[in-house]
Amino acid sequence: MRDAASAVVIAAVEGLELTPDEERFFKEESPAGVTLFRRNFPQDNFQNVARLNASLQASGGSGAPPMVIAIDQEGGRVSRIAAPFPNLGPAMAIEDGRFDRSALTRLRQYGQDVGRSLRDIGINVDFAPVLDVLTEATNLAIGDRCFGTTPEQVTPRAEAFMSGLHSERVMGCLKHFPGQGDARVDTHQGTAVIDVSLQTLITRELVPFKALATKCPMVMISHSIFPVLDDLEASRSRIIIMDWLRARLGFEGVVVSDDMNMGALPQQIAEWKDVLIDTVAAGCDALLVCRHLDRCYAALDALRAEAKKSPAFSARLDDAARRVTSMRHALI
Repeated sequence: MRDAASAVVIAAVEGLELTPDEERFFKEESPAGVTLFRRNFPQDNFQNVARLNASLQASGGSGAPPMVIAIDQEGGRVSRIAAPFPNLGPAMAIEDGRFDRSALTRLRQYGQDVGRSLRDIGINVDFAPVLDVLTEATNLAIGDRCFGTTPEQVTPRAEAFMSGLHSERVMGCLKHFPGQGDARVDTHQGTAVIDVSLQTLITRELVPFKALATKCPMVMISHSIFPVLDDLEASRSRIIIMDWLRARLGFEGVVVSDDMNMGALPQQIAEWKDVLIDTVAAGCDALLVCRHLDRCYAALDALRAEAKKSPAFSARLDDAARRVTSMRHALI
């Protein structure tokens, strides 16, 4: 059923084509979209995924806006599509980290190449660029995915890549707000606490986001904890999402969660449902559920149940759904 709950969930599929159960889910529940992974691509033949994307778009039925077909195609090790897809390697190393005019021109061209190749196979959102500023040497989860080790390096380099994506009508996404470059724990595995001062956060982590917040329609929120701002994960923090990202940085687009199945969040099903509700209530507009069809159904059940009993949450869910649906109308 197409409702506010389905409008905020971005689901996933397990293989190269839709199973009967997945086909039923996408047709009956009409989620906002899907995130693709390496498991969805035949070896050495990424063109075949175009058929999967076409079937996903068709599942929305007539009158529905384009579905979000998203991917993490950053380049380097976080590249869901293998060669011969365009890939200049880790963002950190492209053009030796330079941000002169020549280097930025090359980065924009690379973004165009990636965007054009994604668009050609039906992918309309790239969860890139990474705006994290790498400042922690042991941070291997982020590491060379960053465009640099200072905001002065990261900001123009990330913007150039994003500009290239956008020129090919593929939507970018700024991540991982408010900045995960100083993390010492991989949020896929557990809780990451980024214990920096407010001054450091403002003059380092937030600089790229502040510069680009009005130039990109989507921001991905981190599951890390920033004690100087809140004792909750950023994805569950109204202070971080509403007071900082929206009010202070002026971001008006869609706030999307990182994968809700990550180890940084409670995964026992009852607690997990509460986390989903907290995340939307805090101001997150779209929820990534990147594995397991039963989790997608559980997410919808949790959101619908909470909206039914809480007028305030129902209003927030409706607002999130409007933002996501409006964004979808801009997709190819």
